[in-house]
Amino acid sequence: MQRLIALCDYIATEGIMAEQEKDQEQNKNQQVYLLAIAAIVVVILIAAWMLLKKEDMPAKPAVIVPQVVTEPVIIDLPPEPQPEIDNEEAEPEPEVSAQTESVDIVEAPVELPLPALDNSDQEVKQKLLALEWQPGLVGLFITEDMLRNFALQVDNIAQGQLAKKHPLLQPLEQKFTPSAQDAMQLNDESFARFQPYIQLLESVPPAKLITLFDRYEPLLQQAYAEQGYPDELFKNKLITAIEVLLATPDESYPLQLVRPGVMYKFADPEIEQLPAAQKQMLRLGPANMAKVKAVLRQYHSQLTAV
Repeated sequence: MQRLIALCDYIATEGIMAEQEKDQEQNKNQQVYLLAIAAIVVVILIAAWMLLKKEDMPAKPAVIVPQVVTEPVIIDLPPEPQPEIDNEEAEPEPEVSAQTESVDIVEAPVELPLPALDNSDQEVKQKLLALEWQPGLVGLFITEDMLRNFALQVDNIAQGQLAKKHPLLQPLEQKFTPSAQDAMQLNDESFARFQPYIQLLESVPPAKLITLFDRYEPLLQQAYAEQGYPDELFKNKLITAIEVLLATPDESYPLQLVRPGVMYKFADPEIEQLPAAQKQMLRLGPANMAKVKAVLRQYHSQLTAV
């Protein structure tokens, strides 16, 4: 009997549980159905919002071809923002004068035509002595037939010779006297005789004398042609003459002399065989010769640079 009662209770319990599971299944299906309906409603709302949003957007403007306007079109633009001004007082801008400022035009000096070669001494003397030579030394220049004498001396020096009858400078005031009769040699007293000429040479920059050379080069070329060189450039001969003097060897002083006749000669036969122009450079003494060479190098550089 107890077993029968237990069986009835089990059947009743299983029935109740089956009923509960059935109810739960129905509730689950109902939830799924409601979620589906909610999703459909959301999709419809989004589609409606997008449709309304598209209708609210302005239509794309049509392309309008502008007409050609012959008269200028004035467009009012908004004023540009002005920069803030500091409390400190700004410096006033310089006033621009309405009138054009006058500009002083400096005219280049008019170069006078060259004089004739035969009448050139007056102008050459004026321009040469106007340079800033050391005071008291301009009297050393010989101012007669200056261009012809210069062309002649340059031609002779280029050949290693000296044209004694066509000097450019006044002769030495002091005569040469050797140091001793038994051992004749060049001495400091002999070198000192050339000091005024060295000072004259060093007192004016070579560039200023090159300016005079450039002006009178046509006349110097004419004077050089008169000596028998119609097809050679005098400037090249001048460069050669400078190179001959610069090639004077640096000998060891004192230099011994001999006097076989009226004239003094160098005791060293190699020195005596040097060109006359180079032997005259040696007679200047080592210090004077170094100064002359320094100035000649400047002239050489100026003449060969063009």
